[in-house]
Amino acid sequence: MKFLLVIHLCSFLTQTCPNMMHPRETFDTWSDCAMAGYQTSAEIFSGIDKNVANKQKLAIRFECKELDKT
Repeated sequence: MKFLLVIHLCSFLTQTCPNMMHPRETFDTWSDCAMAGYQTSAEIFSGIDKNVANKQKLAIRFECKELDKT
């Protein structure tokens, strides 16, 4: 089974997650995908201006989507 990491940049101010991105890499296990999700989220969030993050109450949400075997 393969998993695709999907990352959402969300605003708790507007209660929306308008920005979605996913690296092209797939993962062989749920655990590998989840670990990459935490690491990638931290990298992305550290690159966001703190004033913008605070003003928009930004957070990152991620999910690991199971890919069809077909």
